[in-house]
Amino acid sequence: MPPAPLAPPPRSSDTRRVLLIVAAIATIIAVPMGIVGGIRWLNLADSWTGAGRAQPKWVTSGEVRATTRDGTLVKTRVAFDAGDASTKSAVQRRLREVSLLLELSIGAFSTLELAGPHGIERLSQDMLKRVNAYLATDGVAPMKAVAIQDLWYTRP
Repeated sequence: MPPAPLAPPPRSSDTRRVLLIVAAIATIIAVPMGIVGGIRWLNLADSWTGAGRAQPKWVTSGEVRATTRDGTLVKTRVAFDAGDASTKSAVQRRLREVSLLLELSIGAFSTLELAGPHGIERLSQDMLKRVNAYLATDGVAPMKAVAIQDLWYTRP
C-alpha cells in the first residue's frame, strides 16, 4: 500500500485570514480590558479631588446688606468652610446671628479700604475671626475658611 499523501500546505490567503480573525478577537478583548485597567489605575474620583484631604462643607449666608463706615451700601454673599458636618449644622442653626456678624464686619471698613488692593482679603479675615469668636462662645468648632462670593457696593 502506498503511503498516504500529505495535506497540502495552507495557502497564504488562509493564513492571513486566520491571523486577521485572531487579531480582531484580541482587539475586542484587549480594548475594554485596557479601558477598565486604565480607569482603575487613574482613579479619577480620588486623584482630582485630593483624596487625602477632607472636602469642604460649605455654608452660605445668603445675601447680606450692610453699610460701610463712610455710608456706602454693600451687598455680599459669603460661604464658609465648616470643616465637618456638626459645625455645618451648628452654623446653619445660627445663620441669623452669623449674618449680623457679617454686617458688623462690613461696617468696620470704609469704601476705600474695601476697594483697596487687599480689601477683600482683610474683610474675609475679619469675618472669619468674628464668626469663629462667636462660635467659640457656644463651644462650636471654628470654621476653616471664608469665601466672599459676590460683593457689590453703591454710594448713596
